[in-house]
Amino acid sequence: MFSLTCLLQLLRREKLKELRKAKKAPNFTKNSNPGFNIDIFQETDYYFENGLRKVYPYPFTFSTYAKERWYGRSIQDTFENEFRVDSPDNFRTSVKKGNMRVNGAVVGLDYVLKNGDLIEHHIHRHENPVSGTPIEIIEDTPELVVINKPSSIPCHPCGKFRFNSIVFIMGKEFGYANLRNIYRLDRLTSGVLIMGKTAKKTKELENQILHRHVQKEYVARVMGEFPEGEIVSDQPLGCLSHKLTLWQVQAGGKASRTTFKRISYNGKTSVVKCMPHTGRTHQIRVHLQYLGV
Repeated sequence: MFSLTCLLQLLRREKLKELRKAKKAPNFTKNSNPGFNIDIFQETDYYFENGLRKVYPYPFTFSTYAKERWYGRSIQDTFENEFRVDSPDNFRTSVKKGNMRVNGAVVGLDYVLKNGDLIEHHIHRHENPVSGTPIEIIEDTPELVVINKPSSIPCHPCGKFRFNSIVFIMGKEFGYANLRNIYRLDRLTSGVLIMGKTAKKTKELENQILHRHVQKEYVARVMGEFPEGEIVSDQPLGCLSHKLTLWQVQAGGKASRTTFKRISYNGKTSVVKCMPHTGRTHQIRVHLQYLGV
């Protein structure tokens, strides 16, 4: 007879086999984010000033469940060390005003987080401005939309950007509800961005990205004369600060590889084609920095 321990080990092995099969399946990727409903876009409006797109401030509630690494830590310690808070003083003032709630109840700075806690922070949200450059639609079909994303605008809500993100601008100004991000471009990067309108097309294109059937190419301008020929950087990357999203070349970091090729040199700066073979955060910039440009 099997012991309970042997039975559990057998079940774990079977579960691992199922997970491996799922990863090899053509439809492994699943997009659980249905996008944003058209009603959300009515919360506030844009205005333009000095070439910038700005958002009128509006009430908003940040909400999240406590992460395991937060268990046993106070609200104050967690927020000041895990989040990009404008000012610790402003955060403490907000909590003292009763704007912080856990499981629906107002709490103080010394509340200790535990498993299952739902944290809500009610604020009057002020977003950072972005470029006022109009978004150019390159292709529009029943299944997807392709745009030329301007620099300075993030693809999706993050940090100090929500309405000033591509999916919200597309929803509010063009009426595209429930767009799905298939891949992302960094906030400061401009370029071609494809977004899915249907779950089926989104999964299809995500699978092409996942299985590396698509090659991304970027063009960067760097200081100085970049060497001729192909230059490959395969330095591993590690996170220096999750709070600030800072990455660096780091022994023991995640495997990373980028191929560079100079396009032109004008005597002061070089234009370089960058071809990432992995998708690490800020990979191209960190590898270029490592190469000394």
